[in-house]
Amino acid sequence: MNKFWNFPAATGGMINSINNAGMETFRGNALDALTREICQNSLDAIKNQEEPVVVEFSSFSAAMDVLPNRREMLEVFKRCENTWRNRNKKSEDFIQDALQILSKDKINILRISDFNAKGLEGAEEGELGSPWSSLVKEAGSSNKGESSGGSFGIGKSAPFLNSKLRTLFYSSLDMTGYESHIGVANIMSFKKDNEQITLGNGYYTNSEKSKAIPGQLFLEERFVREETGTDIYVTAFEPGREWEREVIKSILFNFFITVYNKKLVVRINDFEINKDNIQELIFDLEDNEENRILKNYFNLLISERTIKIQYPAKNYNKGIQFGEGEAALYLLNGEDLNRRVLMTRKTGMRIFEQKNISGSISFTGLLMITGSHMNNIFKQMENPAHNEWSPDRYEKDPKLANAIYADLRKFIRESVKEHFQEKVTDSMDAVGLSDFLPNKNMISDTGINRTESLNSKIKSLVTKEKKEEPKRKTSRKRKGSEEQDLEEQLTGEYGITSTGEEGGNGDGTRGDGGNAGGGSTNPGGQNELNPDSDGESDKKKERQPNKKPISIEQKYVPTERKNGKYKFFISSKKPMASGRLVFKVIGEQSDYDLPIKAASTDDSGVTVEKVNSNSVYINSIPANAGFKVDVEIDYYDYCVMEVELYEN
Repeated sequence: MNKFWNFPAATGGMINSINNAGMETFRGNALDALTREICQNSLDAIKNQEEPVVVEFSSFSAAMDVLPNRREMLEVFKRCENTWRNRNKKSEDFIQDALQILSKDKINILRISDFNAKGLEGAEEGELGSPWSSLVKEAGSSNKGESSGGSFGIGKSAPFLNSKLRTLFYSSLDMTGYESHIGVANIMSFKKDNEQITLGNGYYTNSEKSKAIPGQLFLEERFVREETGTDIYVTAFEPGREWEREVIKSILFNFFITVYNKKLVVRINDFEINKDNIQELIFDLEDNEENRILKNYFNLLISERTIKIQYPAKNYNKGIQFGEGEAALYLLNGEDLNRRVLMTRKTGMRIFEQKNISGSISFTGLLMITGSHMNNIFKQMENPAHNEWSPDRYEKDPKLANAIYADLRKFIRESVKEHFQEKVTDSMDAVGLSDFLPNKNMISDTGINRTESLNSKIKSLVTKEKKEEPKRKTSRKRKGSEEQDLEEQLTGEYGITSTGEEGGNGDGTRGDGGNAGGGSTNPGGQNELNPDSDGESDKKKERQPNKKPISIEQKYVPTERKNGKYKFFISSKKPMASGRLVFKVIGEQSDYDLPIKAASTDDSGVTVEKVNSNSVYINSIPANAGFKVDVEIDYYDYCVMEVELYEN
């Protein structure tokens, strides 16, 4: 049987350089992409649902002659060199590296094998649309079922990115007992001896139609497949010394749910990750923010305090229906948690973290979509890298997909509030006690005081256009992390963003937000301090006559809550040469003055003159242009605060 490398001619078609759109999707972390895509593909091809899929990564070094038709491959790269000389620098560099590798005596190879898998069915006939054809011959094609993880057919590009020759060999034993192998070189177009230009993709085959060769391929000494599954050989595998650690980390971060649920076992050379040791592996990771978040997610799987909420049945247009329990939300609250929900689908692979759920409740969560109908809809919203859901990708009806996704986010947000809202005071951390300060209506023009009780519902949100002054321009670029954190709280608690949409995965841009609060009334006859007071007298002195608070917008966030340090964001409706900020604690029965120890501002123009008791005296206050004031209060417990602005 004559075996050879077949590079079909382009015959007037597209000429390809070394750049490849599929591979560029995963460039930046080739090993992580390889691990994610390989494990997901193997899970999609599971044979026995009652047993775990086993994926094995085995690296070895072999004599160069083990590479099938190595001399023919060397000649191919020399023709590539002649074709692309002085035409494409990136292609030239790749060719030179390949020629150098092929001239050595040994080559490094990575074998990736799966077990309890179906193998590459369809290899014998090479039928279009079969698993073999989709993986080996078709571009951008995936014919997996509704419950699968992949849908674009782009993930198969990830292994090529890890080969310095861009060359793989596939060997398989499928469910029918048929054994086959084939090589695929995903390189660039080149001129043959007859001056024909090739497409760039070549196949190690025994047929002009590039069909699979019967029988297994034996590249690694002492490895022979005896059960169904697929072996992928990544040639010229040169990832660096720490590659095993990177693959282990990728498994722990992306498939901890699948491993814990006994759906996946992974072997990296002599090391194995399984249900019995994954907890120890995760909790032994070094203490940094990324690993702490992973530990919190894993703790959800093992904690007795974890709450499980089934997603309710849903009916939509065009016959789309979800049965009750097609998704499940797992929630756990406690101190210093990340306020996010990790989103997964059928295979249990990490997709992304849903943000903007609650800025005041400390919790962490997992959402698992396991139902076939719901999985299929969200699979079509998923991007090729499997790390984002976008309704616009659902080509049948993007508006319907947006409604489905919005319902899911609403379910998550309301579930968090329903189960943990009453525990806010016990679980609050430094992000903030409340999403924003209570809004109180200005004293009416008739002089009649009206009070308004604090309410957790927002009836309407009014966005007012701000008039910018040349010297005090505010823009999205100047917005600090504190303001962004506060806006995230608003989005999470009430589903409000500057664009009017519910919070997504947190990667979009932000607007300037809406009206965060108006001026205050005299809500209970409380009196401000006389600015000439020494600060030690009774807190209930008579209010000075003819003094009304100026209408303002106000927000605040803690910067060091345990030390009583907060940052206030204030915007006055009226310009003033000088004024004073009066701080109060809002209580159930009455309000109390809030002692201020120190105050400062880093805003240009606005200056802090002095601090006296609960008042901060400031100068050069602009109109409709927010400024920030850092204050240190003489109070170190949780409290609800408000500030009033008076003109001097």
